[in-house]
Amino acid sequence: MIDELVRTLGLAPHPEGGFFRETWRSAVTVETPRGTRSVGTAIYYLLPRGTFAAWHRVSSAELWHFYDGHALTMYLLDETQGRLETVTLGRDVTRGERPQVLVPAGVLQAALPQGEYTLCGCTVAPGFDFSDWEMPRGEELAARHPEHAELFRQLSHPGVPKSGG
Repeated sequence: MIDELVRTLGLAPHPEGGFFRETWRSAVTVETPRGTRSVGTAIYYLLPRGTFAAWHRVSSAELWHFYDGHALTMYLLDETQGRLETVTLGRDVTRGERPQVLVPAGVLQAALPQGEYTLCGCTVAPGFDFSDWEMPRGEELAARHPEHAELFRQLSHPGVPKSGG
């Protein structure tokens, strides 16, 4: 099933984990403090069992949409307030799942599929640009927020942190 989704949707590996493909980039642009950006972008995002979206931060607001598969546990940390929030992206709203989850600009986020796979989408406004994206090391985050150290280590990729521009 995973291989079929990757092939049919034309997905490629994503640096955070899983697979993605940009499906829309607005031709309309807007000036931001970081430079000229598209007004909005959208992607398909597939997280199979055994993968996760590593802790990362985007400089724009990001709206996640649930499409298919199993629910997705999302972790959101607003470092200015030090508050960790756990939300579930999915279709069973009677069990607290939400078909859309908004991640405000600048909030650290990570995600973990709860079953075989999660197929979702992300819409970003102003539009996504890799120079506005940061994926810090888990150890760096654990040092800043020791109360969440294990979660940072669990949902981080080893190696050099990645950030744009």
